[in-house]
Amino acid sequence: MDVFEAARAGDAAALRAALAAGADVTATGEYGWTALHLAAMGAEADPVRAAAALAVLLDAGAPVEQRGPDGRTALYLAAEFSPAPEAVELLLARGADPDVTEDHGVHVTVNARVPEVAALLAAAAGIEPPAPAGVTMTASGRKLSRAEWRDAEKRVGRVLDGLDAAGFVALADAGTTQSDGFDDCSEAARTRGGGPARLVGFCFYTRQDAARARATGRLSLAFWGAPDGSTRAMEHAGGLVVRAFREAGFPVEWDGAGDSRPSLALTG
Repeated sequence: MDVFEAARAGDAAALRAALAAGADVTATGEYGWTALHLAAMGAEADPVRAAAALAVLLDAGAPVEQRGPDGRTALYLAAEFSPAPEAVELLLARGADPDVTEDHGVHVTVNARVPEVAALLAAAAGIEPPAPAGVTMTASGRKLSRAEWRDAEKRVGRVLDGLDAAGFVALADAGTTQSDGFDDCSEAARTRGGGPARLVGFCFYTRQDAARARATGRLSLAFWGAPDGSTRAMEHAGGLVVRAFREAGFPVEWDGAGDSRPSLALTG
């Protein structure tokens, strides 16, 4: 087992063996991730094993703040992937910066998978914890039945199809996190062709957003404005997205800012 496989599996013994055999703890794999990054991602399957693997790599000299190809650090990845705090706590104890954003400007507390981890990071950074992924909880928020969610998915999908036809790349279930969703939209835009002049922007929601929507009855949307993500482009794209959903009958909460996420009410 090489150092990358051992890191992702959270296999501390295999990591020690790979490092003893001369593996470079700072090396990057095929997609630009280091073993430390992969160990942090492995927290999705087992946060405790991941924390042990992270400790081995840090003891061997892995830079705790090394960024991946999209700007995410090991702490950022652990927060995104882990359903429990162990890996994040280990990284904080080893000096990881909790006040960190990735290359698209999304703060780690926004993308944290569970509220417990978001609150932990916010406290460490000395900031207010965010509402989960832009969700605005209202008195009417409630868990959706399977039938209600299937119906909501179809209704949302029809609006996304319309946005797609109007020049957006519009995707449902685009990866697990906002960073994943942005990457999926970027890849779809490259595959589609036509150049940036024909692209209005991106609009998507992730699997994390879908899970929160089923639990709360509200769906948060992510968007980006072409060609450059400037304030003007973001506000323009966000306005088009919100108008499309309101015209389809969805109550939408949005403050009009390019760095905030519209929130759809999925039930009446």
